[in-house]
Amino acid sequence: MADGILDADELAAIQAAVRESAPSGRRAKLDATEPTRLALIADDRSADAARPALMDFAARWSAVAPRTLRGHLTGTWQLDAIGADVVDGATAKAELRGAWVTGAMNAHSEIVIAVQGSVIDLAAAQRCGAQKLLPDAARTPSSVSLRLFERAGKSMIESFCSVWPDAFDVAISPSTDLGIVSRLVEARTVIRATLQFSNEVGGRVMIFTRPDSLAVRPPGLAANRVTTALIANALSNVSVELTVELGTLRMSLGELHKLEHGATHTLPQFVDSRVPVYCGGVLKAWGKPVVSRGVLAVQIISVVHGQGSKS
Repeated sequence: MADGILDADELAAIQAAVRESAPSGRRAKLDATEPTRLALIADDRSADAARPALMDFAARWSAVAPRTLRGHLTGTWQLDAIGADVVDGATAKAELRGAWVTGAMNAHSEIVIAVQGSVIDLAAAQRCGAQKLLPDAARTPSSVSLRLFERAGKSMIESFCSVWPDAFDVAISPSTDLGIVSRLVEARTVIRATLQFSNEVGGRVMIFTRPDSLAVRPPGLAANRVTTALIANALSNVSVELTVELGTLRMSLGELHKLEHGATHTLPQFVDSRVPVYCGGVLKAWGKPVVSRGVLAVQIISVVHGQGSKS
């Protein structure tokens, strides 16, 4: 190869040799690596912000729901909110299998509520007149039990909708629209709150929703008409700092440099001359130095522009 510029054939041969010597699988590895999607990051942030709100609602609902279920579930039991976490649509779809499922929605929110466990068989048996039942907690409820649970489930969703406005300041209604479930299981990010039955009743209630369904909108500020007097009264207790200028002195930098301990400089005003009173650098009044109860004070003798009152 000559010392001059490479010709096209030489350059092609070098490039081919570099490609052949590169580690195998490197290109495939790079192509398989996908950068984090910005949409997914946005979903995670939205979920982190909405999860505490759903947990707060679940805690509120756990205090109200048992009252509506007492007529459908006898015995000693309680319902507690145990947590809220973030899952994906596929996980939500798996957990909805074998559960009694219903929904609620309004203009901004779509909620899916699922009930799982022996609570379904217990409610179904009591509806049929059974007084005592020891259901198998591991057994998936039958289609008959799910239909018999319908009455208890409707009581739950009614209490759910009654508590919702307390947490989110907007009404919500029960819904049988299957599209709610379809949109939920197709979502990348889903928030899930869980309530657990304990003591003589087993099972759990799960609340599923997408993060954007819990976008809490701050209430608008009320526009109230106020008068000048109301504003003055509101500001009357605000503390401000006043500056009383007892005297000023001008000197050159040379004179300032020659200052010594004990030096005396005469001010241009007399002892009984009036002194300015400033607030925020603005002249507000004139006063005179006085001694009050053994300390130096200032007595206001006039107010600038009629602001305030004379003392």
